[in-house]
Amino acid sequence: MARIIRCECGYVARGETDDDAIEAIRAHMTTDHPALLETVGRQDLLGWIQVE
Repeated sequence: MARIIRCECGYVARGETDDDAIEAIRAHMTTDHPALLETVGRQDLLGWIQVE
């Protein structure tokens, strides 16, 4: 089952594992929301993961 993280801007990061989804959302954050990278940690992102 895929893991997804939905960004408030509408972007959906997908991955086969939690790590894949986190990597995808961090790449998105790097380009679209760089200020969040300093305030949102891995534990936060783990809490945002949904199983699809």
